[in-house]
Amino acid sequence: MPLALPIAALLLLLGANAVAQPRPDPLNARAPVPPVVHKPVLPRPADDPPPADWRAANEHVSRVGGWRTYAREKLPEAPR
Repeated sequence: MPLALPIAALLLLLGANAVAQPRPDPLNARAPVPPVVHKPVLPRPADDPPPADWRAANEHVSRVGGWRTYAREKLPEAPR
């Protein structure tokens, strides 16, 4: 059982680093919660354009004939 000792030591270290804080009552709607922070996994390229206004994009698609117009477009030739 030489593997049992390192696993037990690891579990003790992980348990020692955990901060014991009281958990908020899930039934209390006024319980404080930590803020949600979004951290993207992939970096955004520097030349990536900012997101477009989705309402304007939807109106443009409606003006040109909807998704069926885009479905009829020929795909570019794939490089070989």
